[in-house]
Amino acid sequence: MNWDAVWNFWLYVDEPIGLVLGVLIVLCLIRQKVWAWPLGVFYVLVSITVLLEAKLYANLALHVLGFLPLNLYGWYVWIFGGEQKDDLPVTRSSVVLLCVLGAICALGGVVFGYLFNTYTDAALPYTDNVIFMMSFAAMYLTAHKKIENWLVWVVVNVLSVVIYINQGLWLYGLLYFAYFFMAIWGFFEWRQSMLQRESSTS
Repeated sequence: MNWDAVWNFWLYVDEPIGLVLGVLIVLCLIRQKVWAWPLGVFYVLVSITVLLEAKLYANLALHVLGFLPLNLYGWYVWIFGGEQKDDLPVTRSSVVLLCVLGAICALGGVVFGYLFNTYTDAALPYTDNVIFMMSFAAMYLTAHKKIENWLVWVVVNVLSVVIYINQGLWLYGLLYFAYFFMAIWGFFEWRQSMLQRESSTS
C-alpha cells in the first residue's frame, strides 16, 4: 500500500469530514441528543491534522486536552447527571460561576498567548488562546446544560471565523460561520425547553 498516497488523501478530506461532523454535533446539541458527545470525540480526532497543518497549536491543544475529555465528561453528565440520575435539565448559570469563568478566560488568554508567542511559531497566538479558554468554558457550561453556553459560543464562533479564514481554512471558516447562527438557534431552543420545565414544576 502506498502510505504517502493514503496520507495525502487524508489531508485532502480531513477538513470536509470535520465540517460535516461539526454541523451534526451542533444539531444534536440543539436538540439535546446525547449523540453529540461521541460524535465530538470523532471530530477531535479528525481535526488534529487540520490544525497541525495550519499551525494553530493552541486550537489543537484545545481539541486534544479540552474537547476530548470534555466530550467524554459531557457524555456521562448528560446520561447520569440529573438529580435522579436521569436526563439533565437546562438551567441558568450563577453569576459567580460566570465571573469565575470570565476571569479564567481573560487570564489564560494573556498568559498562554504570551507563551505561545514567545516560544512557538504559532499563528495568531493571542486570539487562538482566547478562543482556547472561551471554548473550554463554553464546553463546561454545555456539559452541564447551562443556557449561557450558547452566548459564549457566539463570541467564539466570530473569532474562529477570523482565524480560520486568515489561515486559509475556508471550510472550517464556513463551519464556524454556520455555528454562529446555530448558536443563536440553540439558545432559543434551550430557553424554550428551560421555560417549559420551569412552568411544569411551578
